[in-house]
Amino acid sequence: MALNARDISLIAVFSSLWTVLQVQLGPILGQFSIGPISLHGAVNRMVGWLLMTVMADQTSAFGRISLMSAIAVLGTRSIRVNPFEGLIVGSGYALGGFTFDLLAHIKRKSSSEALVYRLCIPITIASSLVASTPYLLSRMYFLGPAGFAVASPLYFISTCRGIIFSLIGASLGLQINAHLKGLVNRRLIDLIRG
Repeated sequence: MALNARDISLIAVFSSLWTVLQVQLGPILGQFSIGPISLHGAVNRMVGWLLMTVMADQTSAFGRISLMSAIAVLGTRSIRVNPFEGLIVGSGYALGGFTFDLLAHIKRKSSSEALVYRLCIPITIASSLVASTPYLLSRMYFLGPAGFAVASPLYFISTCRGIIFSLIGASLGLQINAHLKGLVNRRLIDLIRG
């Protein structure tokens, strides 16, 4: 995984952006609810998957999204009140980033087109589910099978909420990618015209 200056810059800026937005906005938005749906974790999901989607379109080599996610996890999880829960949830975000990276890379190997909406949805859902897995496994361990079964409707809602916030972030990332392509195309036309 040889990184060039552009990749290093993107990873540094995106992981910093993810960390700063989560540290500054996460605790504020996490206190609010829309009906029965809590906004806890919404910033991490939306910003994280937005940046993963943009990064997938801007870099073609495997490992960039994984590295960005791992760096962001180190920044965002270090401020948690409960470090053990931060470690569990953080490992989920790192695994979610790795899964997104892997699936986007496999998609690139099989197709020459960019990350498009129809491919982004299954990649986002799969990586979002993987991101929830360590937390769900920890709950199963601490509650036991019977306790987890009783609480499973709440965990189902929480997992669906995480997927929805991830999809919102990925959708915003796709819109940013479209605008970036438009800017590049306009610059090329301006260069050609002289």
